[in-house]
Amino acid sequence: MEKPVKNIHFRIMTFVMSVVKSIRNINMEIIRSGIKKGDHVLDYGCGPGFVTIPAAKIVGEEGMIYAMDIHPFAIETIEKKIKRNKLGNVKTILSDEGVGLSNGLIDVVLLFNVIFMVKDKEKLLDELHRILKNDGVISIVNSGLGSKFKNKEVSENQIIKLLSGSGKFVLSNIDHLNYNFVKR
Repeated sequence: MEKPVKNIHFRIMTFVMSVVKSIRNINMEIIRSGIKKGDHVLDYGCGPGFVTIPAAKIVGEEGMIYAMDIHPFAIETIEKKIKRNKLGNVKTILSDEGVGLSNGLIDVVLLFNVIFMVKDKEKLLDELHRILKNDGVISIVNSGLGSKFKNKEVSENQIIKLLSGSGKFVLSNIDHLNYNFVKR
C-alpha cells in the first residue's frame, strides 16, 4: 500500500511542477501521448492537475479524464479546477490501490512524472493492462526533476525494460520525453 507524501512535500512538489510547467510545453507532452477527442484517459498520479485540465480540453465533451491520486489534497485541488473551468468530463479517484475502473475502458494512461514513486510497479502494470483497451497506450514522461526530488531516479532503460519486459506492452515510440507503449 502506497502512502501519500506529507502535505508540505506535496506543496513543494506542486511549486516545482509549476516552475517546470513554465519551462516545458506540457500541452505538447499531452499531445505526444496520442490522446484525441473522444478518448477515455487515466491521469495516474495526477497531482494538482497540470496535465488533467489540458487533457480534458483535448478529449472534449465526448471523452473522459479520470484523475487519480493517493493524496487527498491533489483531489481537492483538481475538483476546484474542474469547477473553475466548468469541466463535465473529469472524474476524480482517490486511491492507493486499484483504480476501480472497468476492464478495457481506457484509451490512454498518462504516467507523467510518477513512475519513480510507485513501489510495486508490476502490480501497477497488471492493473493498467486490465483497464486499457486492446490498442490502449501507456505514455510515460519521466523528466527527472520529480525523481531527483524524491531521490528515486528511473532511467530510460529501466522504463523500457520494465514495460517491454512485462510481456504486456510493446514500445511504440519515443518522442522527446514521452515513452509510449501499446498494450499487447
